[in-house]
Amino acid sequence: MVNNILGSQANLSTMIALSVNNANQTSATPSLHSSGDLQAINDLQTNASKITDELLSQLNDETIYETISSNQKVGDILQQQLTSLFIITSTPSTLNYKLSDEELALRTVISSRHEGLLKNENSTQLIERLNTSVKNIQGAYANTSDILSSLGQLGHEQKTFLASSQQRVERTLNPYMESANRSKYEDDDNYLFELSVKTKEGDVINITFNSSQGFDEKTGEAVDGFGISYEVNGDLSEAEHATLTQVMAGVGEMADEFFKASENSFNPIIVPNQTDMSLDFLSGFNSEQLAGFNVSFSTTQNDALDTGENTLDLSYSIDEATNQQALVFKSQSGKNEIDFALDMSTIGAKDTQQMQQYLASLDQSLKDSRVNSTEDSKDSAFGRKGDETMQQGFALFKGAFASMSSAAERYSNLESLAEQQFNDGRAMVADLVDNMIENDPRYQGLGDKAPNTLGAGVSKLADFDATFSYALDSGDYQPKSTIELSQATEQTQLGELSGLTQSKNVSSHFDYQYSRPDYYDKEESYSVGTAVKNKELVGLDQSHEVDVDTKMYAFNPQTNQYELQMAMQEQTVSKSDIRLIDDIWLEENENSYNMNKKERVESDEKQDEFKQTSSHSYNKLVTLIGDLDKLAENKDVRREYLTNLSQVNFFMDKK
Repeated sequence: MVNNILGSQANLSTMIALSVNNANQTSATPSLHSSGDLQAINDLQTNASKITDELLSQLNDETIYETISSNQKVGDILQQQLTSLFIITSTPSTLNYKLSDEELALRTVISSRHEGLLKNENSTQLIERLNTSVKNIQGAYANTSDILSSLGQLGHEQKTFLASSQQRVERTLNPYMESANRSKYEDDDNYLFELSVKTKEGDVINITFNSSQGFDEKTGEAVDGFGISYEVNGDLSEAEHATLTQVMAGVGEMADEFFKASENSFNPIIVPNQTDMSLDFLSGFNSEQLAGFNVSFSTTQNDALDTGENTLDLSYSIDEATNQQALVFKSQSGKNEIDFALDMSTIGAKDTQQMQQYLASLDQSLKDSRVNSTEDSKDSAFGRKGDETMQQGFALFKGAFASMSSAAERYSNLESLAEQQFNDGRAMVADLVDNMIENDPRYQGLGDKAPNTLGAGVSKLADFDATFSYALDSGDYQPKSTIELSQATEQTQLGELSGLTQSKNVSSHFDYQYSRPDYYDKEESYSVGTAVKNKELVGLDQSHEVDVDTKMYAFNPQTNQYELQMAMQEQTVSKSDIRLIDDIWLEENENSYNMNKKERVESDEKQDEFKQTSSHSYNKLVTLIGDLDKLAENKDVRREYLTNLSQVNFFMDKK
């Protein structure tokens, strides 16, 4: 739909079609009505005749004449014909590459409309101007055929070349797309697409497209507002142009699926299959040529059968200066609202196991938060169709999370970042931690009262903050589910000791947006701290905590209010502190569990009678393994050990 503005072959047709057609036009070959249009055609014919004479004169050279059959020569003639259509000569600057036929055709349409805007022409005049541009482009192909025919060089190869090129351009300028869009949506709708790309050399490419459609009650006709701008600030090299074309291909595919999902979101029968959308192309983002880009989409439609407004917005940006990438997605269709955001560093490495653990943790959080807290059946609080919509949006959220992690991995592998040794340092510590907790038989480990869904050890993935929410608004029934997942890493150096701390957090929340007091909260956190000396792990602290807080109510028609049925608070904490100095293993393990529960008891004697249950447990274990005789018998050895132990403890506390 908005693909390939810079030359690859796909669905630019809809962009230009939205400007070419009006409510009463369905013809692929627009008719001309004004004397200005006829004059434009006469000028074109005169200009084409002049160019033809010049080319015939230039091609009298025998060597050139003999090689005119090549596609390169045919392309040169066609390029001259299309270039002659430019109305504004100050087109964006390019360097070391030839514009494609699609680019020339697009710039012809844009330059013509821009001239109309400078002259303050009305919408009817602008549409006529664009229709003329389409006619002129068709004439450029006819002129090229005439030139080749005059030279006796219009053979099968040349006809095939021209037909293929014209087919691509006609797809780009296909006027039927707008009329199809209109017949489908009789109500107001708006579309917006913006793309900004910055190269390593500082060149900036900005592309903006927007259209709006509505209904004029006075005239009884559909009315349009349309705008498109294409701007290049700087000179693009051939490599930058190739990279930009590749980015546009991926952006275009995402845009096509974006608008497809938007169309389905307006259908009361079809559940929008948002999982068709993908950010997979980000994993191939060429950071060697491009410093970053920002892409955003937006669409809005008012349904005549629904007073609500359907909207779909998406934006993605990556910035080399801050080493950050960000994604925001918002979708509202009827009663359903999906909203998620991802802020992620561009510094990170591949960690398949950790990624699987994070995705599993997200799935568990969704399972926790989607259950109706007032029913034992464990049915979704959002109903069948609402739950299906939420699941699709959640799948898109997880896919975006994985794709952005892949983009960070690719970006971190650039030679320009290798000298920072960020990933190497984290990877080394991660391997040391994994070896200790997985392979060392002395390791006691964290308690297993509450399974650690976040995964133990140091994650090599890029740090991030991610939030997903889904809401269903059915009047008094307004369930909402929110899930958050994050990872943060810090590195520290103090004397001979170095290390890092990392926290992983996931939370799920469910409530009814104040329409009823039920709610469910679950938070899980895991933190790891390390101390490294001479590339050996001398300190490892871990902490895992799970907190659950929930309340369930039931409506009492006699009192006309919701009454508490059950309230519970539950906390599980596990800690492990390890020091490995002079091959002496010292480990402290603490585990605690607390639960307070309050349940309503049905009683004829008392209106509000509750049963309260509490549970508490705590244990601590200290393990010391090694050659303890040397500590008891040699005070110098003991003094050195205690000094090193104190230094490690001080380092761990400061972090």
